[in-house]
Amino acid sequence: MEKNIFREEDISEGIKELVITRIEAQMSPNLKLSIGGTGSLDVNKMIEHVKKGDEVGKQIIDSHMNFIKAQASGELMSALTSV
Repeated sequence: MEKNIFREEDISEGIKELVITRIEAQMSPNLKLSIGGTGSLDVNKMIEHVKKGDEVGKQIIDSHMNFIKAQASGELMSALTSV
């Protein structure tokens, strides 16, 4: 999958809202995520970083957008069926 598909100026409020909605809908409140040396992030911290658009937020956005792109292109289904 691609890395860093968005530059800072490309991350619109609409993209941030999409990612926040996905986080709220798909992630358990008990789930913790670790990105680099930032420690554990719960759902609220992930949303906070996405809203700020800081480096951690950009990484979260990139991962969600890469997943959406893989779903849309069929790349995800190909990877799942090749196992």
